[in-house]
Amino acid sequence: MISLKIECPQNIKEIQSWVKRDWEIDFAVFKSAGEIVENVKKNGDSALIRYCKQFDGIEVSDARELAVSTAELSEAFKNVPVEFPELVEALNASHANLLKYHKSQLEKESSQWFINPQEGARLGQIITPIERVGLYIPGGRRLYPSSVLMSAVPAILAGVKKIIACTPPQKNGKINDILLYLFAKLGINKVYRIGGAQAVAALAYGTESIEKVDKIVGPGNIYVTAAKKIVFGAVGIDSLAGPSEITIIADGQANPSFIAADLLSQSEHDFDAKSILLATNKKIAENTITEIYKQTGELRRLYGNRFNRDLIYESLKKNCRIIVNKDLNFLIEVCNIIAPEHLELMVSDCDTVLKSIRNAGAIFLGSYTPVAVGDYICGTNHVIPTGGNARFSSPLGVYDFYKRSSIACYSYDMLKRERKHVETLSDFENLLAHNNSIKVRFKNDTKI
Repeated sequence: MISLKIECPQNIKEIQSWVKRDWEIDFAVFKSAGEIVENVKKNGDSALIRYCKQFDGIEVSDARELAVSTAELSEAFKNVPVEFPELVEALNASHANLLKYHKSQLEKESSQWFINPQEGARLGQIITPIERVGLYIPGGRRLYPSSVLMSAVPAILAGVKKIIACTPPQKNGKINDILLYLFAKLGINKVYRIGGAQAVAALAYGTESIEKVDKIVGPGNIYVTAAKKIVFGAVGIDSLAGPSEITIIADGQANPSFIAADLLSQSEHDFDAKSILLATNKKIAENTITEIYKQTGELRRLYGNRFNRDLIYESLKKNCRIIVNKDLNFLIEVCNIIAPEHLELMVSDCDTVLKSIRNAGAIFLGSYTPVAVGDYICGTNHVIPTGGNARFSSPLGVYDFYKRSSIACYSYDMLKRERKHVETLSDFENLLAHNNSIKVRFKNDTKI
């Protein structure tokens, strides 16, 4: 059993002292991931074969054997709906909602545009999809079919031409049929039984058997995150995912049972997951603590060892904070400092509070919108910035699979009007070839 305490800070400085961006990847993890990345970069397939045997228990003589065959994808696509009809129904509903949400996102994403600020000058922007994207899908002991949908749908809608997926195999050396069903459904036929840092390295640099991509997206363990940080620059990445987080702002009308359930839902992710309640009412906070104890007991009785109570208790002990302050505006400011991955607003006037939220990855309004609907079904993306990165980052979306190119077009007369400014600036910066690139066009002052 753990002992959860209520804190009653009165000023923001007290909050800033414990809201630290202190999640760091251990040096030993970085060193190990770096060695794997460098080896795959240097030795390609031979390194992959070695690491797949070492970490995933797959023994192959040729790295091409790590690829999932078309026959395996087709068989899963045919069999899974028969074997798991309710699961497929849920996945199809999730897929449909993700399409609706991200299609709307696509329609509102800035498209190409041009302006004519002066006569003879034409400026603008064009948007083109990234050509090759690698998806990292967690696997092995736990399966996350929702991550396939969340990572792939926006890429497909954005128009990415080549999508390559890597996911760790199960103990039998195969990829679970549920994941294969989704790959087949989405038309992703380049799938490899590779996990960990070695998968990230293969996607980033390419090997004899695996094509290099331009960007890698998708969550993974700490070695995957370390590898993504190492290869960033050679390729783009979506984010560096840390432990999951939830912050709940609750007023006196909130339901402690719902609050407790949602705090528990995030704490079961990881020992380092953060669960924070910001309440205006002390009684609500006290009842929430009572409900946490009650619900963990009920879940253990209902699910037995499937429910990892020890993990949840350790997570709550390390990272659960219950803050009470009667001033709702104070709690909103606390939330903006935390910049949580997930934010739930269990308040009587969500829309008013929402206007004051500046930093949050995904926001869930009202008592009947738990984070779980965003994780699985509503259509928003569950790949969300963690570790306070919501201060400057966004959830995964179609915009992550586009790149923008600026366009400039000057006429002879326009360049002649502004040549003196370019010449002055380039001369000051001692970039004389820049200066010459303007002068040469007017050497004879003959219009071309």
